[in-house]
Amino acid sequence: SFAYQKQLQLLLWQIVRPGQAFVFGGTWRIPVKHRLLDRGFVQDMRQDGTFNEASFGREYESQWSGSMDDAFFNADMFDKYRVLNQPESEFSGRGNADHYYVFGVDVGRQGAQTAIMVFKVNPQPKGVGMKSLVNIFTADSEHFEQQALILKRLYYRFMPKAIAVDANGLGAGLVDYLVTKTRDNRTGEEFPPFGVINDERGDYRKYYADQALEGNLLYLIKANAEINNEAHVNVVTQFSSGKVRLMIDEKTAKAKLLSTKMGNDMTPEARADYMRPFVLTSILKEEMMNLREKREGKNVVLERANNKIQKDKFSAFEYGLYYIKILEDSDKKKRGKYRASDFMFYN
Repeated sequence: SFAYQKQLQLLLWQIVRPGQAFVFGGTWRIPVKHRLLDRGFVQDMRQDGTFNEASFGREYESQWSGSMDDAFFNADMFDKYRVLNQPESEFSGRGNADHYYVFGVDVGRQGAQTAIMVFKVNPQPKGVGMKSLVNIFTADSEHFEQQALILKRLYYRFMPKAIAVDANGLGAGLVDYLVTKTRDNRTGEEFPPFGVINDERGDYRKYYADQALEGNLLYLIKANAEINNEAHVNVVTQFSSGKVRLMIDEKTAKAKLLSTKMGNDMTPEARADYMRPFVLTSILKEEMMNLREKREGKNVVLERANNKIQKDKFSAFEYGLYYIKILEDSDKKKRGKYRASDFMFYN
């Protein structure tokens, strides 16, 4: 950026023109030392569900950062589709008559977050549907039973057609709790087991065979090189065809919120909760801009350029889009089949 190049120039001038240029930078430790900033505030920020290492480095450590020139995804295209002014916190009838929801879930544990993407799909008369990312939720390093409770509660708020969930490694642990009855010991609430859509071998059916089932809701994604390649390419295709809609950036969202009486009357906690999906969308962007392409044969492999930046939200994002593609491809085949028969005449 211009500012970064100008800083480099001034750093050089500081050496060759010591009387004319001076560059000074600092971290959060200086205001803490002089009691202008509470250390607890910084610690709470690091532990918050929206914490992002790279963003914290920019704002509190004076570290410069930006998107890579060789990033697999395009930052301008991501920003182009940040047009949603409000998140959705439950099922909404807004949209066309056939709209539906899909969750994409990437599972984390032991310091990593579980990310839950909420997509709202509006099918179109021609072509594929419009996919709006209407909310993002996270579960912070909680026991799988607690994560299952969070996910099941969210299901009853949005009633999605399916939950596309990572079932490799840690994901298998969460699935084990999702396919069995779950009880909240604090409130006494019980949630029925969720069935598996693609359980061809019947590996999970035995866990809920004798129980009342909510329905076959879980689509298990056991990613391999071929599936990853298809999922990566699908994300690019959805963006390039203009079929994705995302929430506006958090600065714009905050300005809009504070321009209303409702926003000004909110408690700081309520305001932070409202802003969370917008912040998490920006973190999703940062994760995507940190991915660079590596070719392994015919497959696209995405590697993180900065290992401090996670990719859990991106994984959940592409899992959701991947399952929506499966639904749309299936629907396209059905419509093609019926359309052909409609034009057959016999005499």
